[in-house]
Amino acid sequence: MHSLEETYLQGEKFNNPKRLQSVIVTHEGFYPNVIHLFSGETLNLFVTSTTNKPSCLTIPNKSVFLSANKGQVSESTIVFSTPGVYEINCPVGGIKGKIVVQEHPLVRRERIRREIASEKRVKIWRPRDE
Repeated sequence: MHSLEETYLQGEKFNNPKRLQSVIVTHEGFYPNVIHLFSGETLNLFVTSTTNKPSCLTIPNKSVFLSANKGQVSESTIVFSTPGVYEINCPVGGIKGKIVVQEHPLVRRERIRREIASEKRVKIWRPRDE
């Protein structure tokens, strides 16, 4: 049986990691205006505004639209399975930002290891005639 400390220090392991991110819409733009993720992560996005001016947050590549109202929080869950740069914007306010999705280093390392192993030539042992 594990002690409470050992269990606590192990942490939780997820098959599909989750990232919680809050975005605030202001007159100047999105805060933060760049969000970093690893591919395969689930993004729980929370959006609010500091102004009374109508605002929103859209992710065109993912067909996501969230209204940003002062004193209210809009929420969406999105999965980014492929690496790349995804634009976020508000057409009404003319503000832009981006979501940068990178391949996880452990996944990349394993993919490279598999590619290198497949390129090696295998020597086949054959008996010699004497």
